Amino acid sequence: MKQKHRLFLWLSPFLILALYWVGIYLSLKSPMEEINYSENGGFMRYVMFKPFTETIGSDRIWKEDEGFQIYPYSKGIVGGDERLSVLMFRDSTDWTFRYEVDLDKDVTVGFGFTYDSKNKIFRQTGLFFSRKGTTYKDQQLLDQLATYGKDRTWLKKQSKKVAEQYILGTWFKNGSSRYS
Repeated sequence: MKQKHRLFLWLSPFLILALYWVGIYLSLKSPMEEINYSENGGFMRYVMFKPFTETIGSDRIWKEDEGFQIYPYSKGIVGGDERLSVLMFRDSTDWTFRYEVDLDKDVTVGFGFTYDSKNKIFRQTGLFFSRKGTTYKDQQLLDQLATYGKDRTWLKKQSKKVAEQYILGTWFKNGSSRYS
């Protein structure tokens, strides 16, 4: 009987750690929560996940004297004429992703995605078209896009591609053990 108690006492820290891990794992209800935890979570994040910044090909580390950091996605993830980066603020779990694609020399289309961790919402924001320093929005944006053979359908496809393939897809491929 005494030997069983010793064995239980010896194994109890591992059991507690395992239960703690399961509790965190079950509390992460979406891929965005998992992504956010991989970068901002407690010590268990190192056991559970690769840091998000590593999954996007960034070798930069957080600078302690900075209030925010911008981490670009590697060229191996996005195409040559595309740029995607994530903006993270110190002491905040709300993130902003910014995507831009060059349609021609000095012609760029871009938009963003934000993750509101309090309300657990991931949404697209801020669509723009820029040509030679002039920015267009709304109907003017669509008119300008038409000169390059692009329309609302193209914008929807690009948005879906960025969200599903670049942001979430990269996480599923390089970081998540649950969703991959």
